Amino acid sequence: MLDLRNLTKSFGKGDGAVTALHEVSFSIAEGEFFTLLGPSGCGKTTLLRLIAGFEPPSGGKLVLDGQDIAQMPPNRRPVNTVFQNYALFPHMTVAENVGFALGAQGRPKGEIAETVARMLDLVRLSHLAQRKSGQLSGGQQQRVALARALAAKPRILLLDEPLSALDMQLRKEMQVELKRLQQETGLTFIFVTHDQEEALTMSDRIAVMAGGRIQQIASPRDLYDQPANRFVAGFIGETNFLPATCTKGQLTLPQAAAPVPVDHADGPVTLMVRPEHVVLGEAQPGAFALTAQVDRLVFFGTDTHVHLHLADGSALVARVQNGMQGGQPCRIGETVPVWLPAEALRLLPQEAA
Repeated sequence: MLDLRNLTKSFGKGDGAVTALHEVSFSIAEGEFFTLLGPSGCGKTTLLRLIAGFEPPSGGKLVLDGQDIAQMPPNRRPVNTVFQNYALFPHMTVAENVGFALGAQGRPKGEIAETVARMLDLVRLSHLAQRKSGQLSGGQQQRVALARALAAKPRILLLDEPLSALDMQLRKEMQVELKRLQQETGLTFIFVTHDQEEALTMSDRIAVMAGGRIQQIASPRDLYDQPANRFVAGFIGETNFLPATCTKGQLTLPQAAAPVPVDHADGPVTLMVRPEHVVLGEAQPGAFALTAQVDRLVFFGTDTHVHLHLADGSALVARVQNGMQGGQPCRIGETVPVWLPAEALRLLPQEAA
């Protein structure tokens, strides 16, 4: 549906020019929930503004259904945007806010009323149609902004960190609501966030960005389980990194009792293992057997994060599920056996560090 072909964006001229996007290329399918994820300054909002038409690209093409729309003004694009600031009119009712753009387009009153009623039913706010928007909660205002954007029947809905102003519990609820809306409408959603949990919860695919470049595009599970480099591995969820060496199909850790067979080229590598895969206890066959000292315990309700250090000083975190019996999995200062299952290990090139 949408193809980005070598899109670039620079701000300023001459020696003072700053390149925000470096030849970004990828495609988005119709009806897909696609997320741009990355830290502040990575270029994700700039990319969203190029798609919306608020900024012209410095180079490349933006092709929608076979037509290059890179120079098309935003009001002619079949795209609508929901911003972090919902920009509702506080003196208007919820229904008036949702129908405002339709009225400005000269749509018949009957059509506007029907569309407004349908959109408010979709976002479950029909009972608040006559309430002033300034009297709504943050989550309700966000749903009004969504209804207003959807009322124009865009092909693509752009969402620029729309949940960032909400408290944690409301954010979780709205994540579910956004995914429901996308599935019910069948629209293409392009969502911008720096929050990994939001991206993993809602997305069909995620593009991880850094330094104005795409680092990896994949499904949430593939990004988590098979990161392309150390940046992606560290940005998506928590992880441990350990130095290791591959020699003749054997992976060796300096402090491990025995090597583990791997299919990887010889040389130094970075070993990645998620905290939930680090097991406290005696090793099983085909695993790295280590010994570590417990530095601190952090209780998270459902689980406890055990922070350890190995004999060479390398830090390691294990996530231990909390059982019905309560109690701590180990004690601070205790030396414990640790094992890393071979199937949970991922190898990254050392230069990616």
